[in-house]
Amino acid sequence: MSVQDIILHRKSVRHYDPNYAIERKEILDAIELAAKSPNGNNIQSTRYLIIEDKELRAKIKPIAYHQEQVVTSSYLILILGDYRAFHTENIQAIQEQALEKGYFTQETKTYLTNAAIDYYQNMSNQDYLKELVRDGSLAAMSLVLILNEKGYQTITMSGYDKAALFAELNIPQHYEDIMLLSVGRGIQEGHSTVRHDIEEITFIDRVPL
Repeated sequence: MSVQDIILHRKSVRHYDPNYAIERKEILDAIELAAKSPNGNNIQSTRYLIIEDKELRAKIKPIAYHQEQVVTSSYLILILGDYRAFHTENIQAIQEQALEKGYFTQETKTYLTNAAIDYYQNMSNQDYLKELVRDGSLAAMSLVLILNEKGYQTITMSGYDKAALFAELNIPQHYEDIMLLSVGRGIQEGHSTVRHDIEEITFIDRVPL
């Protein structure tokens, strides 16, 4: 299917075959592609925690307000943003790797490195959060499209207790949660949804009062 076909036909699926297993490599291949999504200054802040263990997912289910897909889908993926991506060392290391691969000149490498460091150095925590959510959401959408192209169904979830989830999974505080994502073989199609008309959501040159 084309990207347009996937977008037109994709639905959030909540009912999965609990006995259907997806090969882990398929998930890793999908994440590898999703990691190529646009991200600010190429700092690559998005991380993916693949949760396979059924007993662990049973513990997460009440934390996620008893959403059944947490335990019945083939995989549960927690998409995270890593605050350490803003550190100078990370920015320098990524640009140095790009230079070694011949992607640009030393002059360009120096410019891109300094520009990124300067951009992030005076940001507030709220600004950092916005950057992580933006980049993580772009990656998550790519992952959803890739998994749907493979013939699987997905649903993104923001309904969970973050503090309890981080405690259960022992996640360090330098990570920020972006969303949970379930993927598997759906056994019941998701319902259709109403979307605003294009005229309601698109403006030309200025936003109306």
